[in-house]
Amino acid sequence: MNTSAVINSAIRFVVLLVAQVFIFNQVAWGWGGKDYLFVFVYPLFLAMLPLRTPRPLVILLAFLLGLSVDFFSETLGLHAGALTFTAYARPLLLQFVQPRDGYNIKANPTIADLGSGWMYSYLALILVVHLLVFFLLQTFSIFFLVDIVLKTLLSFPASILVMVILVLIFNPKA
Repeated sequence: MNTSAVINSAIRFVVLLVAQVFIFNQVAWGWGGKDYLFVFVYPLFLAMLPLRTPRPLVILLAFLLGLSVDFFSETLGLHAGALTFTAYARPLLLQFVQPRDGYNIKANPTIADLGSGWMYSYLALILVVHLLVFFLLQTFSIFFLVDIVLKTLLSFPASILVMVILVLIFNPKA
């Protein structure tokens, strides 16, 4: 990673951490005494890391961001576990949405480099994996499968909408 990529990633780390903790953790809607809709934006940090970032570094950064969110949210490792798993699965997700000709060696996960269709598919995959793992770890039982799926289905549209808006703010050169 070059110097500008490191600086951009560090800024994204801090901005997404602050946004998640102080804004989006305050958003939870539900009914019947249960919350079902949550907004997660911090997986965007993982999605926007350069494609050639070494896997151990991606996993370490994901763990640190997840642990930071956990620290402020008092969630005892839920965010760290879910984001670390998502970081581990990132190369597989990248292969799943790989362009027909493969990735350019200098490509970054931006709309300008890989197109909007690719970017939205990639963000959706990252977010779905993260949400499923997060809610599974939260309940820690497959017995609550209906709640896990319901929370994922309701949280996904709100989260992806905010993430797309943030992508357009972070990388407006589309």
